[in-house]
Amino acid sequence: MGPGVQEAEISSKGASALEKRLEREGAKRGSVQISLMWDNWNDLDLHVITPSGEHIYHDNRNSNCGGELDIDMNFKPTSKSPVENIVWTKSPPPGVYRVGVRHYKIHTRGIFSWVPLLSRIHRRNSTDFTVSLTIGDSKRFYEGSMVKGNDLQFVAKFAIAGPDGEVPELTVSEQDEEGEEDFTEARDVDTLRRRVGTVQDGVSVNLSWEGKGDLGLSIVDSNGDQLSFFDPEGLGGGSFDLEGFEPKSGSRSISWDSSPPNGSYSVVVRHFEAEEDTGETGFNVVVNNRGESEEFSGVVQADGSSVEVGSFEV
Repeated sequence: MGPGVQEAEISSKGASALEKRLEREGAKRGSVQISLMWDNWNDLDLHVITPSGEHIYHDNRNSNCGGELDIDMNFKPTSKSPVENIVWTKSPPPGVYRVGVRHYKIHTRGIFSWVPLLSRIHRRNSTDFTVSLTIGDSKRFYEGSMVKGNDLQFVAKFAIAGPDGEVPELTVSEQDEEGEEDFTEARDVDTLRRRVGTVQDGVSVNLSWEGKGDLGLSIVDSNGDQLSFFDPEGLGGGSFDLEGFEPKSGSRSISWDSSPPNGSYSVVVRHFEAEEDTGETGFNVVVNNRGESEEFSGVVQADGSSVEVGSFEV
């Protein structure tokens, strides 16, 4: 299981809540069924990687091996008690299947939707979730918590036995001895990278430093338009990471889930003035441009100065 995920014995009330949600949405039932539930407006996504490497999720709802994502919720904030469901109505082909969850998007409702900047700064919006894995008459539950991000969180894996002279049995594989499992094989496939929206298919710019300095990160395009803390969204789908923003964290991040518009982009670092003179601050910037990584280092004075660190082309 992935970090922070554990197999759990949920209460009958929890199991009943899951069943009620599945019934409410008209979920299909089958020999193998994986269901995901959580309790807020956010958009979590259920994923399954099949033995052939095919990926079942919101952009590929039906697999060649008979799996189907028949319920996908909260792409828009429609429910505070959402559920998702992937099912095989007939026995799946033999092999190992991997189950994952991605925290795709944070949605705000009510008063927080009126003040999105404050909401995104002060609420990291960690979401607890439960995954149910049903194989025949066997049912297992897994619980975890995650914040918004591009990566899939590994939850569980299961194996379907092939013909061996006896009636194939559906079994759940034991956890690896080292307790480590991820989607390494799947991430090696470019099509999967595009589907899950990882930074390998987009661009990310990460600034880090040590010390008391207050540094800012911004990206400027050839037209002079800027993406920064003060203008946190723009430049063709880019966003400044406000959910993970902490003034004294020593890090800032800007990213695009998919490729930005073609052109040249400058990376600018600014040292905001402080009451106490912190002198110059050294920093490091890493640009991941669709899988190609480039690193820049420099120093900036604590007098409100800005420095252009480098640039990248799309």
